[in-house]
Amino acid sequence: MAIIGLGLIIFVHEGGHFTAGKLMGLKVKEFMFGLPGPRLFSFRWGETEYGATMIPFGGYVKFAGVESELQLEEDEEDKDTPPERKYDTQPRWKKAIIMFSGPLMNMVFAVVIFTLMFMIQGVAESPNVLGNIVKNSPADHVGLKKGDRVVSINGTRIKNWEDIVNQLKDKPGKQITVVVKRDGQTLTKRPVLDKDKNDGHGVLGIYPSTEVQYKRLPPHLAIYQGIADTAALTKFMAVTIYNTIVHKPAILAKEGSGPVGIVYTSATVVKKSFWDFMWLLAIVTINIGILNLLPVPPLDGGRLAILGLESIARGPLNKKVILAVNAVGMALLLTIMVYFVFSDITRIIQGSLIPGGG
Repeated sequence: MAIIGLGLIIFVHEGGHFTAGKLMGLKVKEFMFGLPGPRLFSFRWGETEYGATMIPFGGYVKFAGVESELQLEEDEEDKDTPPERKYDTQPRWKKAIIMFSGPLMNMVFAVVIFTLMFMIQGVAESPNVLGNIVKNSPADHVGLKKGDRVVSINGTRIKNWEDIVNQLKDKPGKQITVVVKRDGQTLTKRPVLDKDKNDGHGVLGIYPSTEVQYKRLPPHLAIYQGIADTAALTKFMAVTIYNTIVHKPAILAKEGSGPVGIVYTSATVVKKSFWDFMWLLAIVTINIGILNLLPVPPLDGGRLAILGLESIARGPLNKKVILAVNAVGMALLLTIMVYFVFSDITRIIQGSLIPGGG
């Protein structure tokens, strides 16, 4: 299932390029899993050849015409293709849409995953049950205990842990009335809250229970929450990747994972829970979408950067230079992927790929 999940992410990403090109009337010659190289297998359906290559990292879609970032001359079979169906004859804004459609589909896929999770499994909530009690805290002083279910605070009904936090945060130094249920009995406690030294919020000295409950959302709320969570995670991961590359590249080299690591981690997560695996799948598809927007040829971001430079120069760049830059970029990507493959295998053997292993 882990390999299927990774393959699905690649399919979604390249499917974005494929769909955008088709909608613009372009001829799609190839739709392949893996980087350009010797074929494992392929078959033709209509005017497109589908299959997989022997370099199992990512995938690609090849359009008719001279793709200026990848080749110098037009293929023989493209000479009879009408100009309006060729990639190289398209305006730059259309090319940009095609390149951006891959990462965009990764984000859409994440929204779909989260939406289904929130509709079927539900949104995780910490219940209104007390976990550990901090020693010598206000909660400890009035006799609150682990396992108490909070019914109300100052007369306001409590449904989950978030309600508890909201009732406490704006009452530092004040006495509150807490009603709890314990072993079928209703108890009333009146602690005086401490003040948090960091944010100034009211502190009772309690932790949530490890118990988790799920609340299913209706479709419209599930879609909204799916979009919100995807946007938040995209922002967080983009900032994290930027800071890691710019400020802490050694950490990336030491802790980053390649396809082997992703599949291994996914397989481990699948054993725990199907929904944990779906959550990981959403994280990976967002991550792949962001990485593909890095301005490194021949990634989507690199090709978008070239289109941007052509717009500034108001004309096509030297194709030989672009081809050379892409060759260097491809060699760099393959080197990085090989490094991570061996790194992943080493950590799997040592039992350190999964946190807590070994």
